[in-house]
Amino acid sequence: MKTLKLLFTLVAFIGVVSSTYAQKKKKQIITEVEFTTDKIILNNKHAFDYVKDRNYFEIKNLQGETLITGQIKSTDEKTFTSIINFLTLKEQFSNKKIVGRNELIFALCENNVITKDFKLDNDKLELFIKDYNELEEDATIEN
Repeated sequence: MKTLKLLFTLVAFIGVVSSTYAQKKKKQIITEVEFTTDKIILNNKHAFDYVKDRNYFEIKNLQGETLITGQIKSTDEKTFTSIINFLTLKEQFSNKKIVGRNELIFALCENNVITKDFKLDNDKLELFIKDYNELEEDATIEN
């Protein structure tokens, strides 16, 4: 009987711990991502427009307002780097694993920076930049 009580207590404890962990890790809002030449489609809906001119790109909302710009630069034959500008916060960003549009959108979705109505959550964007920005203070790429 004591063993059964102990087993029940242990199972209940594991349930509480896993429930608490699940609440801390929020469910990802955007679960489907697709790209075309000039569109970013999220959860099967046209979410953003995309403009690319050589190594420069822009991500715009559907009203035509530019939200994000980026400049990609080759560092050697096999690697690239970029400077990404989040215009809503007037912040520059760079990360060696997040170089272009695709990696950026996937990372923003994983961190729930993009809301279900396809806006940038500036509070979450600030946290994202704080956590992932590898840009040195004086480094920029000219357009």
